[in-house]
Amino acid sequence: MRGRRRRVYAKTTPTDLRKGFNGLYGIIANGFGADPLAGDTFVFMNRRRTLVKTMRWDGTGFRICIKVLAKGRFADLFGDASGDRIVLSRKKHGLLLSGTDAKGLFMP
Repeated sequence: MRGRRRRVYAKTTPTDLRKGFNGLYGIIANGFGADPLAGDTFVFMNRRRTLVKTMRWDGTGFRICIKVLAKGRFADLFGDASGDRIVLSRKKHGLLLSGTDAKGLFMP
């Protein structure tokens, strides 16, 4: 994992977040065609945009984090994306998790 800039991938279609580790791992490996062990962060959101799960390999195991906003909804990543995922900068990842919903900010 060293020597390589880690990326943040966000899925641009709703995810059934009842999925646990195995389901999310399958989306990363099969749906994204990405290596779940590369140390990148993967972001998944439910249809209502009220819940986000992130998953990342930290070198010793996987971390799965869940975030629910106290008020409002997460940014709409389901809009104009041309594929199943987008790459977010670390800054945009932080803005997404903070609840910022600036129109067009998250689309390429």
